[in-house]
Amino acid sequence: MTKTDILISGSGVAGMTLALGLAQEGLHVTLLDQIDLTATMNEDFDGRAYAIAYAPYLMLKTLGLWERIGFDAQPINEIRVTDGYSPLFLHFDHEDLGEDPLGFMVEVRHIRQGLFEAVRESKNITLHMPEKITAMRTTLGHAEVDLEGGITLKSPLVVAAEGRTSPLREINNIRVRTWHYRQKGIVTTVEHEKDHRGIAHERFFPGGPFAILPLRHNRSSIVWTEPDDLAETIMGLSQAAFDAELRKKFGTFLGEVHSLGKRWCYPLSLQLADKYTAQRFCLVGDAAHGIHPIAGQGFNLGLRDIAALLEVIIDTVRLGGDAGAPLTLERYARWRRTDNAALAVITDGLTRLFSNDIAPLRLARQVGLGLVNEIPPLKKFFMRHARGTVGHLPRLLRGEKL
Repeated sequence: MTKTDILISGSGVAGMTLALGLAQEGLHVTLLDQIDLTATMNEDFDGRAYAIAYAPYLMLKTLGLWERIGFDAQPINEIRVTDGYSPLFLHFDHEDLGEDPLGFMVEVRHIRQGLFEAVRESKNITLHMPEKITAMRTTLGHAEVDLEGGITLKSPLVVAAEGRTSPLREINNIRVRTWHYRQKGIVTTVEHEKDHRGIAHERFFPGGPFAILPLRHNRSSIVWTEPDDLAETIMGLSQAAFDAELRKKFGTFLGEVHSLGKRWCYPLSLQLADKYTAQRFCLVGDAAHGIHPIAGQGFNLGLRDIAALLEVIIDTVRLGGDAGAPLTLERYARWRRTDNAALAVITDGLTRLFSNDIAPLRLARQVGLGLVNEIPPLKKFFMRHARGTVGHLPRLLRGEKL
């Protein structure tokens, strides 16, 4: 039996970030995954790019991780939201707040590569991969996890950062409520003739939103939402036919545009766990919640989970307490449950409001966007939400050390 201070199952972006934050504070962390992480480092594995809001950016910078993952980051200077091609729109400009960018676009492969290098360099992180958990049980003062390879790990706290299909969540009998939108998100990277000037565009169409997210070097990441059957048809198009359909949605405002070949397709759903904790166990990131990408906040929610959990664990351990005690875990769950549920409700409402072509609703949407754009205090409130700087924030999200 091998002892460890914290055991994290799931070595994706969330799991690695949490492990590195804990390791920096002197805790020994065991990180394990069912797949070999080296297989996730190439461009073909995941072509997505994450919009990292300003507060999570401060967290990554404070942890010393930004320099590893943000070397090719594209600042988001403005966001423009429109209902189709309506002349009425909502415009967020970081200069209206007199502050830094609203956020940054970072390609997932760069995040994975940078975090993995930091994990391998850390003396406080033990990595097991590929490795599968076969059983988990709790006894007085700790949890025990059996691995397929024959090892048993013992820890006061087990964290599931395994994504939406978390096996440990199922082992701990935590129920998940799921709503399938019957939509798929098509992801690809495009190259265009003109400079995007760091402006992100979100256009709402009856089939779903179409997001143009700025990347470096005259490129943009596209998240193109359509109903299931149409998305599958689009994915099956030849390169020339795909680019032709893409241009219809994209328009000509950035000149000539074409995709760079590779494309991915993901089913879209809303998913919320009934609870975030069990005995000596907790969920973070997509294992706890999954939302529609309509506002680009899914990854940021996961980072906010991690910021809160890090603060709760480190504060407890510094006082000589138990990282896996019920009071410790309840503090984390109470901190994150409301925020995550609220954003899930908001994104679900926006999806239902905009994914239709009912004339009265369409008119109300367009007028609403135009009105918000003309009310500076309200617009600044929404901008601060987009930056992630509203509410009771953990220290890391304020740019303060643990």
